[in-house]
Amino acid sequence: MFTRTRAALLAVCFAMAAGRAVAQTPDTAQPQSGGAARKAIHAMEAQGWTLAFHDEFEGKALDTALWIDSYPDNVRTHSNNEQQYYATDGYVFSKGLLRLKAERRPMEHMPYTSGMVTSYGKFAQKFGWFEIRCRMPKGKGMWPAFWLLPSSKSWPPEIDVLEVLGHETDKVYLTNHYTNEKGRHEGKGESYKGPDFAAGFHAFAVDWEPASIAWYVDGVERYRTTENIPAVPMYVLANLAVGGDWPGNPDDSTVFPNTMDIDYIRVYSKK
Repeated sequence: MFTRTRAALLAVCFAMAAGRAVAQTPDTAQPQSGGAARKAIHAMEAQGWTLAFHDEFEGKALDTALWIDSYPDNVRTHSNNEQQYYATDGYVFSKGLLRLKAERRPMEHMPYTSGMVTSYGKFAQKFGWFEIRCRMPKGKGMWPAFWLLPSSKSWPPEIDVLEVLGHETDKVYLTNHYTNEKGRHEGKGESYKGPDFAAGFHAFAVDWEPASIAWYVDGVERYRTTENIPAVPMYVLANLAVGGDWPGNPDDSTVFPNTMDIDYIRVYSKK
């Protein structure tokens, strides 16, 4: 999601990859908590993974030992003609959820405010399993994402675990960004058309290995690449952008406030 002018950037190959199930969460109506959360973590551990970083968002405030609410260096706007300012109050905690909240509220010369969290300066990892479970916002101009960026602040690479456009919430985009042989930025990935990801909670993950990256939706592999695999520590970001070159700006049908509801973020490493 970094410097993404999508019309040019997504010279992306869109085909579907069948895959294997890992660990699905069939109840999409509710956040995962308590025994269900422990069972899911234990299932991953049984497959040889070690929980390295996680937040179940069951508190009442952002855990500043894990997160900041901006890009590095307190940057709170972005490129791509996005229209949001990432406000320090652009998120709320409610019933075990972190809710990134987009509002039609002018601030710092931007027409909208929204929320984001990143683990920059708190946690980064090279390779592993990176997972989020969330419910998407619906509406023109909404652009939720969960992605990875290098802790060095260089770019690319970038791994987009998920991106969804608010006007087509049954489609998720899965993308790897890298520098090609000509020294230019390139993005390659695919989309997966599934259920309405705004109607309930769904799990999105990547298994990032030294020789491959595989993307999973609700425990099923949907895309895999063995090309241009990054090998640097990366931190995680979850954000709700508003408007921009790719999704277009909100229109009269877009409902505000609007939220990306995050149940958990978990990162595993191999034992």
